[in-house]
Amino acid sequence: MKKLFAIAIAASMLSGLYGLTLGLGVAYEDVADSTRYLCIKGDARIPILPVLDLRVGLLDVSLRENAKGILFGTGMETDLLIKFPMPASFQPYLVFGLRFDLGLEDPSTMGLELKGGLGGEMGFGGFNAYLEGGLHNLDFQKDREPDEMTTAIYAQLGVTFPLGL
Repeated sequence: MKKLFAIAIAASMLSGLYGLTLGLGVAYEDVADSTRYLCIKGDARIPILPVLDLRVGLLDVSLRENAKGILFGTGMETDLLIKFPMPASFQPYLVFGLRFDLGLEDPSTMGLELKGGLGGEMGFGGFNAYLEGGLHNLDFQKDREPDEMTTAIYAQLGVTFPLGL
């Protein structure tokens, strides 16, 4: 009985208060470049530890000129969010991510994209608002030399809706 109780306590500590959080946001991609554009993003967050979340992309609608690609339900974008607990309702976090670009809009862009940044989230009752920014590093593209690295700045804001267990 003691072992079962200890397992239940450990599981509740690792799972967090919510089992899943859905998010919807608007990103401003390639901010420092002349090809900047808006992108609508949807994702799901899963708490792994109290200070670590896994975020999986579910929707990516590019609103650039002559855009052809809408990614829906692919999960090709995955981020780790390292949260810094604060006593107030504001919670800062670091973002480290990995995305596989399918090359739908331009086959020459097919490759692996690394992402890093920081953000903050603030609770407003039944939902949270967040603001995030960082760099995308397109270092591992098909038929590209390693010294031709491309770095793009992004800024994203949106809302998240925690779903109870």
